[in-house]
Amino acid sequence: MIRIIIIFVLALIPSLLGLEIIRQYKRRFQARMRRIRTEPVYQIAIVSDFLEIPQESRFFIGEINCRYNARSPHLRCAINPSGPCEGCLHYEAR
Repeated sequence: MIRIIIIFVLALIPSLLGLEIIRQYKRRFQARMRRIRTEPVYQIAIVSDFLEIPQESRFFIGEINCRYNARSPHLRCAINPSGPCEGCLHYEAR
């Protein structure tokens, strides 16, 4: 009888350890998500002087009036991401 109980307990140990590991990872994940929610989404983009960016759209690069502007500090537009906007064949005003 004791042997059966010992075997049963030994069989449950890996499952219990696995559940504990999953619980720890969930806690870490939730803490990480809380930290991400409190951080600012975008930081001010550092842009060279050769790019002409209007003051109201200083967080975006490229022509802000173009329909395909990505409105991102990292990407100009969906069609021509590396630029330049001047003379682009796909330029469409809003």
